[in-house]
Amino acid sequence: MSDDATPAAMIADVMQRNVVEVFTTTDDAVRRGLVEELYHPDAAFHDEDGTVTGHDAIDAKIRSLQQDTPGLVFTVTVPPSSVRDLGRISWALGPADGPTVVSGMDIGHVRDGRIAELYTFLDPR
Repeated sequence: MSDDATPAAMIADVMQRNVVEVFTTTDDAVRRGLVEELYHPDAAFHDEDGTVTGHDAIDAKIRSLQQDTPGLVFTVTVPPSSVRDLGRISWALGPADGPTVVSGMDIGHVRDGRIAELYTFLDPR
């Protein structure tokens, strides 16, 4: 993202990269680097299972999700949008060439170009 990007474009970029890079990257070292780049050190990640805080816990949660869903990939279903310092993006998780297993939406509070809080909502099935 260029230094002269609008706040809306910056938030959209962070939200998009979070889905397609952070949550899809299975290489532990690469994913950890992305978490450090895109999340504040004290960021909180909230979902129906609870809240985790900080790079270590967020990375561990994503690694656990990937281990529980081998062979499934995240795709963006609705491009990111933003209002002020909040971004949202809708996604689907499923086989690369198969039907969606679960879908949802992330809402992120982005501060200084990094995610400070991420809320994940799953769509009803």
